[in-house]
Amino acid sequence: MSQTAPTPQTFAVADAWKPLPMSFWRIEEAQHFLRRVGFSATPEAVTAALRDSPKAYLHTAFQPGMDMQKSTELSEFEATAHERHRHIYKNVEDEEERRQLRQELQREESELFRNFAMDWFNLARQPEYSAQEKFVVFLQDIFVVEQSKVKDTALLFSMQQTLRQGIHSDYPDLCKKVSREPAMVRYLDLIQNTARKPNENFARELFELFTLGEGNYSEADIKEASRAFTGYRIKNRYHFYLEKKLQDKTHKTIFEQTGNWDGDDVIDLTFQQPAARTFLIRELIKFYLTEKPVPEPYIEALGDQWAEHNFSLRYLIETFFQSRLFFHPAYRGNMVKSPIHFYIGLCQDLRLDVAPFEARVLRSMATMGQTFYNPPNVRGWLYGEHWINSTTISARRQLVDYLFAKLNEKNLNANEQLALKNAREAGRGNFLVTQERLQQVLSLAPNDLAQHFTTYFITAPSRATYLDALHSIVGDTQDEGAAQRVRHAIIALLQSPAYNLC
Repeated sequence: MSQTAPTPQTFAVADAWKPLPMSFWRIEEAQHFLRRVGFSATPEAVTAALRDSPKAYLHTAFQPGMDMQKSTELSEFEATAHERHRHIYKNVEDEEERRQLRQELQREESELFRNFAMDWFNLARQPEYSAQEKFVVFLQDIFVVEQSKVKDTALLFSMQQTLRQGIHSDYPDLCKKVSREPAMVRYLDLIQNTARKPNENFARELFELFTLGEGNYSEADIKEASRAFTGYRIKNRYHFYLEKKLQDKTHKTIFEQTGNWDGDDVIDLTFQQPAARTFLIRELIKFYLTEKPVPEPYIEALGDQWAEHNFSLRYLIETFFQSRLFFHPAYRGNMVKSPIHFYIGLCQDLRLDVAPFEARVLRSMATMGQTFYNPPNVRGWLYGEHWINSTTISARRQLVDYLFAKLNEKNLNANEQLALKNAREAGRGNFLVTQERLQQVLSLAPNDLAQHFTTYFITAPSRATYLDALHSIVGDTQDEGAAQRVRHAIIALLQSPAYNLC
């Protein structure tokens, strides 16, 4: 039975953002918290969380310095790429040789990007990094850049690292840093922005998609702001610099304030606007809580608190995820998992490592509708029910089937065999659910087994629907075909509508 969403008449605004009392910190609350803040709520994670508090969990999960390590291959490529490109265009006269050298760079770049994607999935799969990396995904959906346009893995890595580190700063400061990221400078055409011919792309997205939302600025504000961001350039392919001779140093009027504003000044002026207090909060609610509208008084109250704390992202994270509103029963078990959430959550729920076969993993993500670092447009991904259609549901089911299949190493190509060898040497070798793993759960009675699966794989609102059916499928856990029936039961549960919700 679905719960009625809270309103200021039924749930006081003054109470909404207060921390959940510890007397209400129970198993269902912990499961909701872990599945929304991260990707899964495994039994051991729930037990550990209940021994402590949401505040303690957040403190550990969002610690400074939990960066992603750049691969040696990417560092080496980055160190030489500028000179290699320069050599091709300045020193190579033969057109065929030029073409071959460019293609070689493109092949290396493509391989580096795929490796970056796999490295990220392996990082996000680690429970201690999951909450942070899910928040990085959230920020990437605000500050959108697309690999298909940027086409430079080192720039994408730098952009993601800036977002990761920005979790520990205030939001205006993060906006300023993002404006100087070469990936963003390239993606939103700041490299074409000059005093004589301003380009409005970045200024428009700054207001519309990063800070204020539609209807909270004018076209005149965009035109004037675009002049403040002139002169943003990239040197030697990877480094931001400000070309002063291309800057517009005349006065500009933005939000009815006139001055010789530069880009940082524009961001400061933007955060003086009332809409800046609530824009990111609305996006946070859509990503983590509900697609449905939340009453404005709740949003405005949190926005006022956030502004009083200088738009600190850490303050927003700790307040939002501990709040009574976040734990309200109306917001449990009714949010569709994104493909990233679905895949990483599966790996964590089943205690599996990310398979080292990049073609299979990245193709599966694309078929489910969320290609790594390639959202459909500058607005980013559409979440919730937009993830679900006949094609993407089929892809999710196929992924579950694959995770319960048997790995035939003889059918792997040379690259896949090498990737498998390297993964095992790195301590990652548990990629599929084996028959031996299934045998381990047969010591439980059928009812206990069904209870266990429904408790830890799906959310409370759906459990009653599946419990009897699962019990019936499992049958007697001691007879000859029990392991196979358990396998079918788990697959059926993980392919069910309920497992797609969190």
